[in-house]
Amino acid sequence: MKFTYAWADVSSQNVTLKITVLCLSICVIVLGITATKLALKNPIVIERACYSKALSQSTAERSATEIDAFIKEAILQRFNSDAKVTPGFFSTEEEAARNQEQKEFASRSMSQKVIVNSVKVTGNQVSVDTDRLISVGQIRSAFSFPLVVTIATEARSETNPYGLSILKISQPKTEEANAKK
Repeated sequence: MKFTYAWADVSSQNVTLKITVLCLSICVIVLGITATKLALKNPIVIERACYSKALSQSTAERSATEIDAFIKEAILQRFNSDAKVTPGFFSTEEEAARNQEQKEFASRSMSQKVIVNSVKVTGNQVSVDTDRLISVGQIRSAFSFPLVVTIATEARSETNPYGLSILKISQPKTEEANAKK
């Protein structure tokens, strides 16, 4: 075999290998982009019951009804004497305040129950109109108990599906409470 034929054969194989490598590189890039797009797509969640249906994805934003439900549940846990506190709903200061308040009620043989009337959300401040029922034995008293609640958002978890927590609960100043009425 002549040197020129061998050289032409090697050159032909190099061109074929270059074209093959180029085609494979393009395939890898296209498959990588496709895989990335599919990986970032929201999953389809199917609820299995008597009939199956696709569930809609929830967003990270909290809706007004979700905040309203959280506030009602958390206020009852914070103030009711017989309530069980869910971990993660309150800051450490609020948990300490609840424990101190409940110890004081127990030492006086008193119990407390709160009824939530209305909730008004303004940013991370929530105005809550409640009625406070305090009982000493068979004697019960009801009082108007307006509250201002400061909330914070957290990651949703198994114990706190709302992804909200109460940082501080305070009573509004008397001028503010009278102005709202």
